[in-house]
Amino acid sequence: MAVVRGKTPAVDRQLLNTVPTWPHALYAIAALAMTTLAVMLALGYFFDAPLKELANPAVPENPAKAPWYFLGLQELVSYSAFMGGVAIPAIVVLGLMCVPYLDRESEDTGVWFSGRRGWRITWQTALFAAAVVIGMLVFTVARGWLRNWYPEIPQIVITFVNPGTVMLATFTAWSLAVTRWTNSTRMGALAVFTCFVVSFLILTYFATVHRGPNWGFYWTQKDWPLH
Repeated sequence: MAVVRGKTPAVDRQLLNTVPTWPHALYAIAALAMTTLAVMLALGYFFDAPLKELANPAVPENPAKAPWYFLGLQELVSYSAFMGGVAIPAIVVLGLMCVPYLDRESEDTGVWFSGRRGWRITWQTALFAAAVVIGMLVFTVARGWLRNWYPEIPQIVITFVNPGTVMLATFTAWSLAVTRWTNSTRMGALAVFTCFVVSFLILTYFATVHRGPNWGFYWTQKDWPLH
């Protein structure tokens, strides 16, 4: 509803071909919210939620899986409860919150992926992130991790040195490298966002399909042990 003074492209410039946020954008947002709510109410009325039987403390479920949209995080938590459940999500959210304050570029503002260069960075980053995540999953399934190699290793080492933190460090390094190569903060932001989206999708799929009893790896649910 106002232009705040600061280092943004719109400050002290005439606002051409624009309309106020109120009421135009608010009407669109309200209409979308009400439509979404109506659809969810209809689905809830006509279809029962796929709930299981009441939990039995004497016979815990194995594997105990979160809803599918949390399984990517559960995969990270399986590496380290603190890093996967607290630190890495907090770093991701804080990093994405900082993007609007770091991006001061006025070129191609409001353009999807900021033009052709952004498209190129996005698909290259998507391939890179997919290779990193899949490679890390294959490595951990085949070779294990520090606890498998050194049973007496202190837990504090596992907490901070695990596949999740390795992927996070790799993605951060890639984003910084893209920023330096392109001399563009926006390209770096696109890179890090693409890394997080691709890794979340792959980890969610992996935990949903390939994690079984005791959080072990299985190709399909048919390969799960009977007892």
